[in-house]
Amino acid sequence: MKILLTGASGFLGQRIVAKLIEAGTTDLRLAVRQASAAAKLMSMAPNESVKLEVVPVNLLSREQVQRAVAGVDLIIHAAAGTRGGAADMFMNSVVGTRNLLDALAGTAVKRFVLVSSFSVYDTGSMTAGATLDETSPLEVGGVEKGGYAFTKVQQEVLYHAHPNVASLESVVVRPGVIFGPGGSGLSSRVGISALGVFASLGHGNLLPLTEVDNCADAIVRAALHARNGDVFNVVDDDLPTCSEYLKQYRAKVRRLRVVPVPYRALYWGSSLLARYSKRSKGQLPAILTPYVVRAMYRPIKYSNARLKALGWQPRNDMPSSLARAFASLRAQAERA
Repeated sequence: MKILLTGASGFLGQRIVAKLIEAGTTDLRLAVRQASAAAKLMSMAPNESVKLEVVPVNLLSREQVQRAVAGVDLIIHAAAGTRGGAADMFMNSVVGTRNLLDALAGTAVKRFVLVSSFSVYDTGSMTAGATLDETSPLEVGGVEKGGYAFTKVQQEVLYHAHPNVASLESVVVRPGVIFGPGGSGLSSRVGISALGVFASLGHGNLLPLTEVDNCADAIVRAALHARNGDVFNVVDDDLPTCSEYLKQYRAKVRRLRVVPVPYRALYWGSSLLARYSKRSKGQLPAILTPYVVRAMYRPIKYSNARLKALGWQPRNDMPSSLARAFASLRAQAERA
C-alpha cells in the first residue's frame, strides 16, 4: 500500500512519518512545500526496506497535486494554512484541499484521512460543563471565530460535500491543541498577550491538549484501522486547567506579567468592543466578540472515548509531556 502524506515536514507531519514507519508501512510519498526538507525526511528511513519518496508539492498547483496522487492508495491530509492572513490560510487549507480532492477522479486512491481541528465545533452553543465529543454540533460558518477556525470549518464543509469523497473510505481526525518540543507555547485558550502583559482568560477551564507524538499515534491508528465514515477527537488524558498550565509556563519557561480577567468581565468588555466596532465601522476591530468568548472561554469537558475504543492510548503521560515541552520552550527563549 502506497501512502501519500501532505504536510510531511511540519511539526505534526514529521511525527506522523515516524509513526507510520513504526506501524510497519514501507512505501511513503511525503509531500512538502520546500525541497530543502527532503534530506531530513529521507534520513528517517530505518533501512532499505522502507521506501521514502519526498516530493515538493504546492497544493495550489493542480498539476503538482495530480502528480502527487498518482499511484497512491491512501492519503493522509495533514497540510494546513496556520499562518499569515485569513486569505492565505483559506487558500492553503480550503483551496488546497479542493485541488487535492479534485485530483482523485480516476485514480487508485481508496482511502482519505482528513486532519481537521477542534475549532470546527460549535462550542459557543454548548452549556457550561457539557462534554465535547464527536456528536457535538459543528459550526455552520465559523467566520466569527477568526481566520484559522473559519478555514478549518470551510475545509470540512468542502470535504463532506465533495463528490469524489463519496467513492472513498473516509476518516476525519480532529485534534485539540497540539503541543510538544518544537511547538508553540501559549494557546489563546489560556490567554492573550497585549501591551506588555498577559491577560489570563482560561482560568479553571480544561485545556484540550494532545502531545504531538500521541496525536501522530492517533492519526496513524485511525488511518490504518478506522472504519469508513469514522470521526475521532484527539485529546490526551489528565488535562491541566489553563491556570495550571500558565503557572507551570511561568515557572519553567519565562516570567510574565499576568492580569486575570474574569469571564463575566471579559464577556461584558467584548460586548462593548463589538458595539463600538460596529459604530466606528471597524476602525477598532472586534477581536474578541461575545460569540468568541462563549466559544473559547466557557468551561467544558472533553472525551477521547471513541479513539480509545479503536485501541489508542496516549503513550506519553501529561506531566512528562509538559516537562519536555516547557524545557524546549525555555531553550528557544534563551537562544532568542
